[in-house]
Amino acid sequence: MQTVAKKKNPSAFAARLRALREAVPLTQKQVAEGVGVSIQTYMRWERGDTEPTFSELCVIAEMCKKTPNDFIPDE
Repeated sequence: MQTVAKKKNPSAFAARLRALREAVPLTQKQVAEGVGVSIQTYMRWERGDTEPTFSELCVIAEMCKKTPNDFIPDE
């Protein structure tokens, strides 16, 4: 029997990251280049597979004209 991987729902952080990026608006590629990571790495952040380091988050926040705290999802 073949196992089918279920599509994982993005984390609250990942959803917030995408929403704030799109509000600017910036593309995933623009943010990835600004942070100095590959587009694949950035896409993993928005899928919720991994998260940026604090220093990477600070760069993203600056690009989105936000603070790092703005990326913390509301509980």
